[in-house]
Amino acid sequence: MSEDNLKKMEEDDSLESLDVVKDEEGLDEIDEDEFDEDDMEKAESEEKPSEKGAVMVLGQSEFALCQSNRGADDPGDNTLNEPQYICKYGDMLFVSDRGNNRVLSWSQLPQENGEPASLVLGQEDFADCLENRGFTTTLDEMTSGLGDESLEGFTISKAQEDTLSQPAGIAVIDGQLYVVDSGNHRVLRWNRLPSENGEAPNLVLGQDNLETNESNRRGFVGSGSLFFPLGIRSGDGKHVFVADKDNHRVLIWNKVPFTNGWNADVSLGQTDMDEREPNRGDYDRCGPDTLSFPTGVFYHEPTGKLVVVDQGNNRVLIWNKLPSQTGQAADVVIGQKDMYHRGVNMGMGALRPHAAGLYFPTDVVYGRKGFFVSDSGNHRVLCWREFPAESGQPADLVIGQPDFLGNKVNRGGETTASTLNDPFGLFLDEDPENEEDPGRLFIADRANSRVAMWVELPEPAEDEKPESDEHLRLEQDELMGDDDEFMEEETPPDKVPSA
Repeated sequence: MSEDNLKKMEEDDSLESLDVVKDEEGLDEIDEDEFDEDDMEKAESEEKPSEKGAVMVLGQSEFALCQSNRGADDPGDNTLNEPQYICKYGDMLFVSDRGNNRVLSWSQLPQENGEPASLVLGQEDFADCLENRGFTTTLDEMTSGLGDESLEGFTISKAQEDTLSQPAGIAVIDGQLYVVDSGNHRVLRWNRLPSENGEAPNLVLGQDNLETNESNRRGFVGSGSLFFPLGIRSGDGKHVFVADKDNHRVLIWNKVPFTNGWNADVSLGQTDMDEREPNRGDYDRCGPDTLSFPTGVFYHEPTGKLVVVDQGNNRVLIWNKLPSQTGQAADVVIGQKDMYHRGVNMGMGALRPHAAGLYFPTDVVYGRKGFFVSDSGNHRVLCWREFPAESGQPADLVIGQPDFLGNKVNRGGETTASTLNDPFGLFLDEDPENEEDPGRLFIADRANSRVAMWVELPEPAEDEKPESDEHLRLEQDELMGDDDEFMEEETPPDKVPSA
C-alpha cells in the first residue's frame, strides 16, 4: 500500500483498523494494544467517576478487613464483634457490640479509622467479653412461671445490675442513656451519661429489678414484660418505643418511665397486652395490624409518623399518626404490594432482589438525607429521597450493592468501603438548625464486625433507576398467581431471629 493511498483512506474516515504494518516504503508501525489501553483508561475515567463509599470505619483498621475483634481471641478498645445498633448524642457515639456483650462509647466523634473507644459498659474493661461477665444460675432456682419442668437444672447466664447479654438498641432520651439488653429481656437506663467503665444503670424495664432476667417477667406476658427486645427510639424526648421482637409487638410508653418495670401504655401488633403470637396466631397471614419479629422502630415528631420494621413479614409499616390504641392498624406498607402479603422480595424470592422488595429488614431512620432501611437479607441499605407515601413504593438508590438487582455478601468479593454484610442498625446524624450540614449516615455492618460512616451517598446511574411500581406488581402477579402462595421455601428457616 502506498503512502498516498493510506492518507486518502484516513481523510475519508474509512480506515477500520489501526493495526497498520510498515510497508516496503518504510511506514512506522502503530501499536494497537498501547493505543487502545491508554484510550480506554482515559474514556473510563471521564465516564465513570469513582463510587462514593463510606469515609470512616470503626472496629477495623481499614475497609479491607472484616474479622471479628480483628482476628484476636479477645476484644480490645478498638475492635468489634457483630455490632448491632448505633446512637450519637452531642459529641458522644455509642455502639452495641453484641458478640462481646458490651456497649462501647466514644467521648468525641472519631476522626480516624479504627479509633479506640473511651468507655465500655457491661464489662469491667475492654479485654472482657463474657455474657453477663460469666455469672450463671440453674433453672431450678428460677422455675416460677416457666411452665416446663424438663428445664430444671439447666444452666443459664444470670444477669447482674451492671452486666449485659447481647445488647441491641441504644437511645439517649431526655439526657438519659437507654440500652436494650436483649439476652436478659430488659431495657436498662442510666439517669445520666455514664463516665466510668462498667458503670451500673439506675432503672430497668421488662423486669422487677436489676438482678432478674427471665423472659416475660416471671413468665407472664403483660404491659411490663419483654421477650428478646431489639430496637428502641424516642424522637421527641417524651415517648419511648421498643420493638419487643419475640413477643411480636411494639410497646409504647407515653411518658418517660419513673420506676423499675414501668408498664407500657400501647401495644402494636397484638389485640391485647397479654397476647404474643406472630401475626396474631396465623403465622403465614399478615395484615395492617399484625407483626412478626419486629426489630426496629422510628418516630418522626414533626409529621407524627411512626415507622416499624416488621422483619418476619419482610416489610416496613408506617402509621401516619402516632397510634393511641392497642392493636391500631398501619396506613402504609413498604416492601410488599399491600398489607396482606409477606413474601421475600415482594414474593419474587431470595434470589431476586429489586427496588421495591425487602428481605429481612432490620432498622429504619429518616431525615433530610432521606428515608433509609437496612435490608439485611439482601446485604444492602435502601434509600427513598422522600418519606414513602404509597404502599409498595420502590427505593431511589441503594447502598452496599452495585444496583438494585444485586444481593451478594460484600458484592461477592472482598470487603471495601462500598460493600455490606448483614447490615443492621442505622443512625442518621444531622444538625436540625443547619440545613447545609451534609449529615452522616452510620451503618452497623454486623457480619463485617464494623461500623461504617457515609457522608455522600452513591448515585444510581441512569440505566439503574428503580423499575416502576406497576412493572414490579405485574411481574409479581405472574409469579404468584391468584392463590396468594408465597415463595417462603427460599427463605432460610434460621434467618428469623429467635431467642
